[in-house]
Amino acid sequence: MQGNGFKLGLTIFFVGLCGFYLFPSVQNLYVSYQMDQMSAEERQEYERENQQRLESIRESSLNLGLDLQGGMHVTLQMQVSSLLDQLASNKDAAFREALNAASERAQQEDISVVNAFVQEFESRNPDGRLSRYYRSEPDNLTRRSSNDEVQDYLSSRVDDALDTAMQIVRNRVDRYGVTEPSIQQQGSRRVSVELPGVEEEERVRNLLESASQLTFHLMGEPQQLQASVQRIIDYYEPTAADSARIAEASTDTTGQAAGSDTSEATEGTALATQSQQDAESQEGTALSEPGSEGSSGPQNPLLSVMQPLPRQGSPTVGYVQGPDTAQVNDLIRDPEVQNMIPSGVQFLWTGNPVPGTDNTYALLAVRDEAELTGDVITEASVTFSRQTNEPKVSMAMNSEGARIWGRVTKANVGEQVAIVLDGRVYSYPNIEGPIMGGRTEISGLESRQEAQDIVTILQSGSMQAPVDIIEERTVGPSLGEASIRAGLISVIVGLLLVVLFMIMYYHTAGVVADVALLLNVILILGILAGFNATLTLPGIAGIVLTIGMAVDANVLIYDRVREEQATGKTLRAAISAGYEQSLSAILDANITTFFMGVILYSFGVGPVQGFAVTLMAGILSSLFTAIIVTRLIFDYMVEERRMDVSYG
Repeated sequence: MQGNGFKLGLTIFFVGLCGFYLFPSVQNLYVSYQMDQMSAEERQEYERENQQRLESIRESSLNLGLDLQGGMHVTLQMQVSSLLDQLASNKDAAFREALNAASERAQQEDISVVNAFVQEFESRNPDGRLSRYYRSEPDNLTRRSSNDEVQDYLSSRVDDALDTAMQIVRNRVDRYGVTEPSIQQQGSRRVSVELPGVEEEERVRNLLESASQLTFHLMGEPQQLQASVQRIIDYYEPTAADSARIAEASTDTTGQAAGSDTSEATEGTALATQSQQDAESQEGTALSEPGSEGSSGPQNPLLSVMQPLPRQGSPTVGYVQGPDTAQVNDLIRDPEVQNMIPSGVQFLWTGNPVPGTDNTYALLAVRDEAELTGDVITEASVTFSRQTNEPKVSMAMNSEGARIWGRVTKANVGEQVAIVLDGRVYSYPNIEGPIMGGRTEISGLESRQEAQDIVTILQSGSMQAPVDIIEERTVGPSLGEASIRAGLISVIVGLLLVVLFMIMYYHTAGVVADVALLLNVILILGILAGFNATLTLPGIAGIVLTIGMAVDANVLIYDRVREEQATGKTLRAAISAGYEQSLSAILDANITTFFMGVILYSFGVGPVQGFAVTLMAGILSSLFTAIIVTRLIFDYMVEERRMDVSYG
């Protein structure tokens, strides 16, 4: 094995790395098997006591696609003709006839609505100019613009509208809580959405098709907020009767309710500690939780999941970990609690985690009444300060919006204004002075990415064009389990056939190839887990194909070794020559196949991409195992063990 230290170290490193990424998946399978053996009551209690651990394991496990996990597939189509109609002005009968004809033609021939519209308009009006209907100062589109320039402008606006629709859909899907959703563009006006594990079909339909709403709100009064939050905390503070009941229940070792309360208290304390750490890292000082930490008494259910932070000049109610926001929502919905919230104020979550944290969200006090809606925004873009080069967001409003915005900003200098999309606060900048004319800048942003996100939100005030569900498929969990079972059977059968053939045809060398083949499957799964890829049914097909292709390199090498042995060379020299002479052919075949996988992934969608991912991962792992791992094994057998290796 002299001189093979680097190869051996590389092999151990890659195998260990793949094992590290695959361990959560193995752990998840084992935990799932254990939970299947439990009764319904035991399973429910186990999930409650180990909620965070189970969520962590599932998040780190190999993701399963829609066809394996079950869920919902939806294809949305944007009504481009509606967008073209909205962008136009001075519309007449000629315009409407051309647009209606273009819509019908695009539907029948599946072509671009913009191209069809321009063609239909020019065929009906040979001397007509589309600039009569479309003007845009920012895009230098005037009455003198040619039809080609108008066509480029419309195509650009359609692309922007589709990007906006995808961003809105992605925001809504993230709020729904789907694990590893797939949202992809199809053509020039369609969006494909895959939602694994979704069962509420009607809710998803409403979520995807409903019109998005962007609004601007002033924040709640901090002084009122402090008193209100304190009353809510006091409302949920355990009473002396609660303490006595908990103490009495804890002495009953046979009572099921006592165990449940204890587990909830323990979980609440741990969650409160994490929330408090995240909150303190952001705000410095904070209200402390009543009672000593680790107390065995009853816990305040609100403080167990939220760190309250109402203070002078801040509209923040508190900080909460992402998984606990639903519990806080339930507590806030209590009618008594609603009466404690200041009149004209609502509590809304931030749309993104608090900066500097992974999954902590702020609950903000926002006034009910919207000062403006997103319909007044005519333009939004990222700009940079000339002095500091810090990113800013520049936005412009129409005349009506500018008039209202000037009045609002003049009356609320120094206050904060919340930019709310679909009930989530995505930014709440300070008003530095009266803003007249509608041209506004948002400064104090951390990065260009944050500025771009705000621009997207401003442009996503509402779907620029309506979207319709034109295709919908639902895969049940039982069908997903059947797909997994069929996929596993195909992998095992294919693996066994290849293993037996290699042993019968190549004898000892075939066994070495089979060891490399088994390691190859592990490496493929490790690569998928490491890159957070999703395993689909076509992906399993890619693994089966890779199993057959993985031994191709070994076949080339082994036949070359046979030829070298036939010339009278020693076994060691024949092996060395076999690997050297076969390398170029092996690389040529696998590199071209890998490029095909890249093309499939780049231009394909859904199942095609799933197949391409596993195909590329399989090619990389099979090259590694065939060229490096098998050579290591042969060197050990021939040089160290002095074995006589048979190549059939």
